[in-house]
Amino acid sequence: MYLGHHIDVYIDYLSKNRRMSLHTAVAYRNDLEQFGVYLAQLGNPTLVQLKSNHVRLWMSDLMQNGMSTRSVNRKLSTLRSYFKYLRSEDIMTHNPMTKVVPPKTAKHLVKDIPALDLEALFARFPWEEIDTGHRDRLLLLMLYATGMRLSELINLKRGDIDFARNALRVLGKRNKVREIPLHSELADGLSHFLKSHDADYVFVLNNGSPLYPVFVYRLVTRYLSLFSSAAKTSPHVLRHSFATHMLNNGAQLMAIKDLLGHSSLSATQVYTKSSFEQLKRIHQLHPRK
Repeated sequence: MYLGHHIDVYIDYLSKNRRMSLHTAVAYRNDLEQFGVYLAQLGNPTLVQLKSNHVRLWMSDLMQNGMSTRSVNRKLSTLRSYFKYLRSEDIMTHNPMTKVVPPKTAKHLVKDIPALDLEALFARFPWEEIDTGHRDRLLLLMLYATGMRLSELINLKRGDIDFARNALRVLGKRNKVREIPLHSELADGLSHFLKSHDADYVFVLNNGSPLYPVFVYRLVTRYLSLFSSAAKTSPHVLRHSFATHMLNNGAQLMAIKDLLGHSSLSATQVYTKSSFEQLKRIHQLHPRK
C-alpha cells in the first residue's frame, strides 16, 4: 500500500472533524502529493517500507532547491499529521517522523527605533494641541522608558505606582511581579496625569474604560510613523528599543533581563546581537576597513 492511497479519505476527515478551510485542505493535499512524487523517484516505497530517511532526503531536496525553512516545516507538519492519522486507523504501525529533526527557522532581529527619532517625537510633536496629547505622550514614554509589555501597560493600576520610591510594580507573565524604576520626567508626568481621572487603571479611553490591545497598537504606530522610517512600529518595538538603547549605553545584560521580566538570560541575549550589529556599523567607519 502506497502513500497516496488514503489522501482523499484523510482530507475528507480533516474537513469534517477539524472544519478545515478549502485553502488549507488544498495545501495539505499538495504537500502529500508532492511527497508522493518524490517517493516515486526513490522507487515508490510502500507505507511499510517508508522510513525517516525518506523524509529527511525530501527535506534536504526541498532546501537545496531554495525552499524556505518555514515552508519546509509546514510540509513536515502535514506529513506528521498524515502519519498520525494513518496510525490511528491502524493503517501504519510505525512513525517515519520519529527521527526527523525539522530545520531551525532563522530568527529575524527586530530593529529598534533610533533614539534620535524618539527624542524628536517626544520633544517636537505638538502634544498640547491634541485633547488626548498628555495621555498619548505619557503612554509612549511609559513603554519606551520602562520596557513593559503591552498587556502589562493595559493592566497597570494607580495602586501599582509608588511615588515615594519612584517605582512601579508590574504583573508580568506567569503572575510574576517585578519592580521598575521611574525616572523623574515619567514620575512627574504620571502624578499630574492621574489627577485628570479617577479610574483604577492608569491609562483609560476617553469614556473611562480600560484600554485594549488594538487601540494601543494603533496609537503607537500612528505616532511613531510621524518621526521614524523604521519598518516596524509597535508596542513591542518600543520594548525592544528600550532594551537595545540601554545595552548600547552600557547597561548590564542581567539588569536588562530583570527590567524586562525575562525568566532566563537566553531570552535577553537577542539584544546582544542587535547591539553587535550596531558595533559592526560603527566599525565600518574605520579607515582600514
